[in-house]
Amino acid sequence: MKKELKKQSKDKQILKKHVAAIHIGAKLSLLQRKLVNALLYNAYEGLLTSREHQINASVLCEMIGFDSNNTNYLKASLKGLMETVVEFDVLEDDGKSSWEAMVLLPYVKLKDGVCTYRYEQALAEKLYHPDVYSKINLSVLRDMNSAHALVLYENCYRYVDIAHTPWWDVDVFRKLMSVDQMISYKQFKLLNRAVIQPAMKEVNELSNIQLELETKRKGRTVTGLRFIIRPNPQLSLVGMDSEDDVTQMPSYQALLAEGISKTLARAWALEHDEQYIFEKLDLASSQAASGKIRSSKAGFLKSAIEEDYHNEDAQKKKTLEAAQDRKSTREKLERKLEALKTTQREAETSYRWHTAEIIEEAFQRLSEDEREAVTAEFQLSLGSSIYASAFKKGGWKDRLTFPDIKKFWEARGVSLPSPAVWAQKKGSQEPDIIKAQIDELEEQLKQPVKLVKSK
Repeated sequence: MKKELKKQSKDKQILKKHVAAIHIGAKLSLLQRKLVNALLYNAYEGLLTSREHQINASVLCEMIGFDSNNTNYLKASLKGLMETVVEFDVLEDDGKSSWEAMVLLPYVKLKDGVCTYRYEQALAEKLYHPDVYSKINLSVLRDMNSAHALVLYENCYRYVDIAHTPWWDVDVFRKLMSVDQMISYKQFKLLNRAVIQPAMKEVNELSNIQLELETKRKGRTVTGLRFIIRPNPQLSLVGMDSEDDVTQMPSYQALLAEGISKTLARAWALEHDEQYIFEKLDLASSQAASGKIRSSKAGFLKSAIEEDYHNEDAQKKKTLEAAQDRKSTREKLERKLEALKTTQREAETSYRWHTAEIIEEAFQRLSEDEREAVTAEFQLSLGSSIYASAFKKGGWKDRLTFPDIKKFWEARGVSLPSPAVWAQKKGSQEPDIIKAQIDELEEQLKQPVKLVKSK
């Protein structure tokens, strides 16, 4: 099941303060690592305000891809979390380091299909801070097959906004991967072959990011490593971003409006189609209006969805028709949005090629020695091997390094037109106008569609 992720903090200073800050002392199984993330995701919004947190056990099992009938194994895994110690090595503002340790999960209870649990207040405060805990993509978590791949994904995804991890000392990295006590991985080549490369392969194949390893050496010895992080263009996974495909669904928004929790609303939105959910919402509304619900409307709605209650009156037909209208309207807006995005991409490409022609002319006016020197100077300014490689393939027309190319040549005194001036000269729409239209349509598509009420 695909879950909601909050966007990472873009404060690079804060991110640096907690490099390699968290280490789980126990050697957790893959299932237990998934449990840690799923429980924390479920509790996150109430970490600082609620002493206890609850989640339906079947929803929890669905979140981590586990057979919910094997309750004994689930209990054993939860018990393992209660025996797990979490360590924090933090670099404070005064430059001094501090160390703290606490139990990961001090209390848990399973009763009537509901899992109740709590965190120590000190741990809850640390986990709530976004630069300490990075909410990962639970759809990725569910598909991971090895603990090393999951740990690597967790520790890299927190830096997705700055496109690379910090440099980790090799010993620190071994600790992050929970292999610091294994003598067989003391040699980096064995660690790389048996742990890093298989984990990277799984992350690159299954997740919404792709990783590239970089290393630092002292002589022939590898002393540090980091990972370059790029979006995976082959996968359009629904992650845990604050706005994703699920949170934009009218049925999800309508369930939240009825007081259903985000976790349960998401589970239902993924399990049932929109028409089904709107049928149950209308049934609950009509039953509540007629005074036939003895408990709560939310409780009746839960039973209606999970036990498939039916409403045979005309309201069902109206709801289905309204759902079709909503779908048709949304599809029209989506087609219009895609057309605008295509126009934007074509305009950006045309402008880039036009600018590259001006740059190429300036470049060709240089002597051969000057051209070699300018090319070397620009490549050196790129820093990352990914950007350098892209420039070698695309030259001055390369899309990835185009902003750097434009800035570099303008600094050398080459006059280049702005996108707005270029668009006016060509007689096309200005990029800012196109972007404003795209933003407006995207905002429209984020708005929930109101339910049609019976009269």
